[in-house]
Amino acid sequence: MPGHVVFVGSANVDFVMRTPFIPRKGESVNAGPFLQSFGGKGSNQALAARRAGADVTGIFTLGDDVFSKAIMDLYREEGVDARYVRMNPGERSGTGIILVDPNGDNLICTSLEANGRMTPEQVEAAEPAFRTASVLMLQMEVPDEANRTAIALAKRHSVTVILNYAPACESSLPVDRDVDILVVNESEAENLTSMPVSGPEAAAVAALMLGAKGPGTVIITLGGQGSVVCHDGVTRHYPPIPVEVADTTAAGDSYCGALAATLAEGMALPAAIAYATAAGSLCVGVEGALPSLPRREAIEAFLTQRFS
Repeated sequence: MPGHVVFVGSANVDFVMRTPFIPRKGESVNAGPFLQSFGGKGSNQALAARRAGADVTGIFTLGDDVFSKAIMDLYREEGVDARYVRMNPGERSGTGIILVDPNGDNLICTSLEANGRMTPEQVEAAEPAFRTASVLMLQMEVPDEANRTAIALAKRHSVTVILNYAPACESSLPVDRDVDILVVNESEAENLTSMPVSGPEAAAVAALMLGAKGPGTVIITLGGQGSVVCHDGVTRHYPPIPVEVADTTAAGDSYCGALAATLAEGMALPAAIAYATAAGSLCVGVEGALPSLPRREAIEAFLTQRFS
């Protein structure tokens, strides 16, 4: 039975260009194919969770530009409950500029625009969604006050809180026991621990340090090296599922969305990590954020093929 996940976060329009290499400071490069898509960590993760089988409510803030209508149309097509999405008059929707090199590595620059105007009142107005939710998923692309309000609502209604501390940034939002599951990549783990994090061994040390702050579960994703999970003080390395990489954009969002969806339906953590790993692996094989988010059938077929 599908679980219900509430997402509080960002929604963007993305402009993606393939380049022969990532340019250095002051360097110009002729780009290859151009792709316009939709992104933002909150929106990406919500769509990933929906495609992974969850019932999804999105709490996002858009501008009143031409892109906002297209984003709302997308939510209707995908079956995302968008009744709590606000379109702010006189503002632009968030924007992402993404460069992707032949190895699939990327450089991403975002302008928060309307995302940065999300208010605690907008989140409070969505309290009915929290009453039926199993999981709340947060990121770091909306104001801290909005995230704090969402966490308070989740605690009020016994909803599991997953915080994807991404992108790494200066923030007053505490990583403590109010966060049930913390998800970070290597650079974000470095930002939170002030120690170098490269590879499973260092990630295990960092995960223990972060777990000591309060979260019961800490997940550090390591790209091509899989992930390290610390649960109740015990660490475990989950190996990657090797694939041919086309574009790493939204791989972390695909992972987080699938994780939230499977935990919301009651799947045990190790199985949910397997689903999330498969979703992230499938994502990097396709160009663009939105087109690369896999559906549940594809995830299950991929797991069956790899491990049967």
